[in-house]
Amino acid sequence: MSKQHIGIRFVFPWLICILMAPCCQLIADDDLSLEDRQRVAAIERYRIHAINRVIQSVVAIYDEDRQGGGSGVIIDPSGIVLTNHHVIMGAGIKGWGGLADGKLYRWKLIGTDPGGDLAIIQLEGKSVFPATPLGDSDKVRVGDWALAMGNPFILTEDQAPTVTLGIVSGVKRYQPGAGQNQLVYGNCIQVDSSINPGNSGGPLFNFKGEVIGINGRGSFKERGRVNVGLGYAISANQIKNFIPDLLATKLVEHATLDASFSDRGGKVVCSQLNRDAPVATAGLDLGDELLAFEGEQVKNANQFTNLICTLPEDWPTELLIRKQDGTEHQIVVRTFGLPYAKPRARGGQGGKDEKDPEKKKKLERQRQMVALLSANPGDIRYPEINRGYAQRILEQWKGSVNADSSTGVAKLSGEILEGGKALGTQETWLASDGRIRVNQVLDGQLVVYQYDGNSFWATEAGETTELSLQEAQSRWGFEQALMMGSVFRQKPLDMFGQVLIDGSDKAMGENAYRFKVVPSGGDAVYCWFSMFDLKGKPKVSLVKSSLERDCLIDGGSTFASWTQVGPVQLPLKRQKVSGLEENIELQVIDSSFEWLESVGDDLFSANVQTK
Repeated sequence: MSKQHIGIRFVFPWLICILMAPCCQLIADDDLSLEDRQRVAAIERYRIHAINRVIQSVVAIYDEDRQGGGSGVIIDPSGIVLTNHHVIMGAGIKGWGGLADGKLYRWKLIGTDPGGDLAIIQLEGKSVFPATPLGDSDKVRVGDWALAMGNPFILTEDQAPTVTLGIVSGVKRYQPGAGQNQLVYGNCIQVDSSINPGNSGGPLFNFKGEVIGINGRGSFKERGRVNVGLGYAISANQIKNFIPDLLATKLVEHATLDASFSDRGGKVVCSQLNRDAPVATAGLDLGDELLAFEGEQVKNANQFTNLICTLPEDWPTELLIRKQDGTEHQIVVRTFGLPYAKPRARGGQGGKDEKDPEKKKKLERQRQMVALLSANPGDIRYPEINRGYAQRILEQWKGSVNADSSTGVAKLSGEILEGGKALGTQETWLASDGRIRVNQVLDGQLVVYQYDGNSFWATEAGETTELSLQEAQSRWGFEQALMMGSVFRQKPLDMFGQVLIDGSDKAMGENAYRFKVVPSGGDAVYCWFSMFDLKGKPKVSLVKSSLERDCLIDGGSTFASWTQVGPVQLPLKRQKVSGLEENIELQVIDSSFEWLESVGDDLFSANVQTK
């Protein structure tokens, strides 16, 4: 425990006594020791420092007429802002955002999640904005300090947010929604920090300077809408599950298994089941006991409801079940989406409203929101905006693993293993100009793959043939090298086609952006990039690739153990995996690596006799 935390723990009784005056006798300064006064001052400095670290990232959100009120927080320096769905429902699809620097910046809506009351908007007006990262909300405990910031009652006339301090009153709370599957707060954080109208969409911070939630709902008195100390925040870890879908410019739906569970005899059992649901096809039956969901032990049916409502549609979810014969089985299936009721356009006063400029603006905003909520959930609404975010993510990856423009060739050498047993060897050369060679030996047979910068080649049994891009991608070993070598390209993955964020997903058990790369001809390629490192800090890294989204037929490749090789970082461990479960079939583990200043050009070229 840090000295600061010790100070908080032991000086707290003194603070309580001071705050209760005159109900109890006010303690004179002379009654406090020098050490106690120093502790109080240290706590004050710590609190102020925490506020100053994050206050610049808080956004006051207005509509196009600079009216209304809501809040948000910047989570990426490019100006990506989190807020509530119900805030943009009032403000529209574009407007103005005020920051603590006193300036207003234009914003536009990117993606929205009516089910979980979450939305992403994009601030415009400068290249780098002050941002605050998302924290790990699973580490939040009852009694933790919580800072709520925002624009309550539209008080931030100078755009500087107001701050309230309180404690976390509860975790893993459930608040039912409004309308068909909308505005549901599952697994949320309850706080007694004052949250009032206008705070909606604003951040809940911890003292580490991290966003642990987005404030969205409060319990108010019937008249005056005054906070009574019951506020609810969407947890940061739920938000992480939805960010890729929102950046993909989707109208997002929440997950369902098409199955219900009930408490029965101290067990959580399947009580309703659609026989056509994937989870039923995968082996779930009525009466089966649910032991764990997404790796968390399930103790009651409410807990399951709390957990599944934090997941998006199409999520690869894991269940551990016990059959009625006592055997246990793991099931991994993608979820369905919970549908929303389609909105109806509100009629105005006909031509009269159209002639009134203010009413006409309001009607137009309503039409825009109706159009948005009438879109097909899961569809990419704005491909160009989506591609822009995809390229930013790829640039972050490239910048983190290839920050040097040195020319040369990376050479990796290692074994091919199956179940820990050596099957062969593999040597891989990756040139900084994009050329590639792979020597793969399996069962004593040598296969050579080459990319000379223009064409793909395979040499087997002494015969060299030209491959199409799709054929090259289907050869395990070659496909790995093509993905690894893309980090040298000015625009990674551009050789495979147009890049889009396909949605939210998991890869190697962690949150991931799923990319879909669409060539001008042939089938798409899928790539998965991490969102965070093992410590929960934002980090983009290539973790998986496949010709199929679920790796069911040809499997896919995973990438790990990234190590510095000359001027670049490369994965020294690659695995061939299959299915949503990512079952390991083969793996390459490189035991040696080096950076070569140059190699002969013939290493990458193939002499082919054409008929």
